[in-house]
Amino acid sequence: MEVPLVTLSWKLAWRYLRRHPQRKRLAFASVVSTAGVTLGVAALVIVMSVLGGLAEFISNSVKAVDAPVAVLSGNSSPIPGDSAFIASLQSLPQVQSVYPFIEGEAVARMPSRNIEAGCLIRGVTENSFLSTGLDTMLIWGSPPSAQENDLPGAVLGVYLSEDFMHSVGDTILFFPPSAFFSSGRTGVGRAVLVGSIETGLPVNDRKIVYLPLETAARMFLPGGGYTGLFIEPETSFTQEQTVSALKAAVPDSMSVLTWQQRNPALYASLKLERLGTFAAILLITLVASFNITGTIARSVVERRRDIAVLKAMGANRQLILRVFLWEGMLVGSIGALSGVLLGLAGCWIIGSTGIIQLPDVYSFHDSFPMKISFLAVFTAGGAAVLISLLAALVPATRASGLEPTKGLRQ
Repeated sequence: MEVPLVTLSWKLAWRYLRRHPQRKRLAFASVVSTAGVTLGVAALVIVMSVLGGLAEFISNSVKAVDAPVAVLSGNSSPIPGDSAFIASLQSLPQVQSVYPFIEGEAVARMPSRNIEAGCLIRGVTENSFLSTGLDTMLIWGSPPSAQENDLPGAVLGVYLSEDFMHSVGDTILFFPPSAFFSSGRTGVGRAVLVGSIETGLPVNDRKIVYLPLETAARMFLPGGGYTGLFIEPETSFTQEQTVSALKAAVPDSMSVLTWQQRNPALYASLKLERLGTFAAILLITLVASFNITGTIARSVVERRRDIAVLKAMGANRQLILRVFLWEGMLVGSIGALSGVLLGLAGCWIIGSTGIIQLPDVYSFHDSFPMKISFLAVFTAGGAAVLISLLAALVPATRASGLEPTKGLRQ
């Protein structure tokens, strides 16, 4: 019975890969080539999982602080504090929740300790503070309250709170820009420190101050209105669908921005970091491909007699080409599979056992945040197989062009 060319070429490739032609034992060069692919894929899976976990942690932190989507006023006038307008946005099927906020820069001063620092004030309701998950980021204390000993409560970013020595219950004065240009210091806010929050983003933790919405309104918008509206999309809709629905519902004077658009530098750096790291680690597999090329080229030299015999028996160039292409494919496939398994095991060890601890400066997380993306795993394995196949192309082509008479004379 005639053996199909694909089956014959595969069997010969598997035999050549497993056994040395003279010493009849496992070919050490094949082991080294496969190990190189394995280590490259494992490193790629682990690093991409670490970066994926870090990107998810950062994006969740940003979305908790800035919300996934925000509606902002496109000019100097604030968004009207009209409950009907907010209700119209809330009624959209793509919108889960709408939270108004008031934002502005100010100088914070604690008279009892003669400490002052610049800050970014964000006025929110206690309900929005709890609903968006900001309460889970509290290091100590309670959410910003409307009244605390006749003064509202303020929650400071952890580093800003350290500047004020975590002075719980001390009065802090907030001077908006308008207070420096008015005779009676109108618009000065007063609050007591009731808590400290750590978002995981130092840029926020060094300057953010959460105050009750009413207190921020007296400081920045005494005439009424809001700086913007935080939007929580409905889970059954994508962020893009929510943005499209909001753009159709709000006036042209208002803008609808995602958290990526509000933090373009951060989002671009995350994408660039993942892309750059992927390319850098992929070079490990690329270096291993040169070893694959050398291994298969050596295999061709060692099996010139076998190739000559096959051609003398009627084997064509296509069969010989397939044999050594299959050899490269097998090296890449075995290396990719073992590399994926090794990488997943490494991800579990790093993420679950705490064997690698982050420095104390990263107090927001004890160990590396891990997120395994099956797309990244498939991409790493597929790239390794493709590179291995390409590495085998040159020696396989040379083997297919070998003259039978030259091989038999050796």
